[in-house]
Amino acid sequence: MPATRVLTTAVFVTDPKTHETILLQPGTEVSDPAIADQITHPDAWTPEPPRQPRRGKAQAS
Repeated sequence: MPATRVLTTAVFVTDPKTHETILLQPGTEVSDPAIADQITHPDAWTPEPPRQPRRGKAQAS
């Protein structure tokens, strides 16, 4: 399942199916990799939370 990311700024992308230019607004959740791959500027995305290490059985107590 592709990761969903959220935009912080408006961006124009090309719809991979219709080849039309579309405007995605801030707050838009993008899960389609064909769309997400077009958005290359890292500041266009909300920061991803830091990954938490997985807890093993010994740490669960």
